[in-house]
Amino acid sequence: MSAARIAGGIVALLAGLLLGVVVVLGFTRESLVQPEVSVAAASGRGEASPVGAAEALSARSKLLDDRVDAGQTRGVSVDTDGGGRADLVFRDGVAAPRQLTSSWLTIGEKEAPILPEARRIQGISSLPYRNAASFEQPGGRTWRSLHNDQVRYGGSWVIFGVLAALGLFLFVRGRVRITEGKAGTTIKRFSATERANHWMTSSAFVVMALTGLVILYGKPLLLPLIGEAALSDLAWGSAWLHMASAVPFVIGVTMMVVFWLLHNIPTRLDWEWLKRGGGMLRDDGENPPARKFNAGQKIVFWGVSLGGFALLASGLLLMYPFLLFGYDGMQTAQLSHAIISLLMIGLIFGHIYIGTIGMEGAFAAMWSGWVDRNWAKEHHSIWYRQMTGEVESQEPSADAAPGERGT
Repeated sequence: MSAARIAGGIVALLAGLLLGVVVVLGFTRESLVQPEVSVAAASGRGEASPVGAAEALSARSKLLDDRVDAGQTRGVSVDTDGGGRADLVFRDGVAAPRQLTSSWLTIGEKEAPILPEARRIQGISSLPYRNAASFEQPGGRTWRSLHNDQVRYGGSWVIFGVLAALGLFLFVRGRVRITEGKAGTTIKRFSATERANHWMTSSAFVVMALTGLVILYGKPLLLPLIGEAALSDLAWGSAWLHMASAVPFVIGVTMMVVFWLLHNIPTRLDWEWLKRGGGMLRDDGENPPARKFNAGQKIVFWGVSLGGFALLASGLLLMYPFLLFGYDGMQTAQLSHAIISLLMIGLIFGHIYIGTIGMEGAFAAMWSGWVDRNWAKEHHSIWYRQMTGEVESQEPSADAAPGERGT
């Protein structure tokens, strides 16, 4: 068994195990937000305060905390502990957090009439921030549930599922070889400008993917490992690096559209290519005909182009919050940004696989710009004949045709 197949088996096994763990956690995890910090009141002298934490919070919410020493303000007593300022003390950990949360969710017959249904509550705020006067917006609960459960776990399914599928395919199929072997002559496929733009775009995407995963999965995965201080620095740096990398990524995607749009218009050949699996399942060299880009490459092109511009739109909304939309629009933009990003990561996994270990001779196209003559003839037969001037029924000549070079 080849080293490539062994590597594929290992990847399939590890990714499959991780996928299984994520699936089990996704279906068994209880999506109940529980308190993690307790609040108590203490006097300014550090002694236990007879006043409750709720009363101290009430005094602060009325903006009276800085007037405690005066005893009274406009006839209202603000001396919260009978002789000094009451400070709030925050401690990690809450006794029986699940039972406490369940008690909050339990509404008795007596409380039901006085508890209104969740609704948006607007007020007046002196803070110079957009939507600072939104005191309650129930849509946040839906957003938190989707973000913490469906998006996080669904994204893990995409990442580990695609890796497991690609590893299994490599283990069973092996590399797609050049049936006739290397010809010894090459044909120019991409210019230096096209290749430079490709590597700029791909590098920016890798940085954005890694930093985005830190932002999305940092709290549940990294916080227990590296602690709050390290995660804070890492998340802060990731956010800025994520936004900075968006500039070369958007420029690169735009240039890709300029370079290759006309080559990626869908045709009937693409349907035939898809029906025959692109020749990926057989080694006889009888691959479906294709022009410069086959149907699989066109799927990647349109996925990156449309997905990239969608990420640009949603990303700008997140970079300039509440500029155009309120909370509902911002929450939709954040969820859309995360979902599209995760789907694009899965798509790019497949693209990287085919362009590297999955297919012999494919990597040279974007590395040197030249591809082996037999590779071009097997996988892009129509484009090959256009480049060489050969007729389909003719045998290839021994001499290199225009646009070719010897190796």
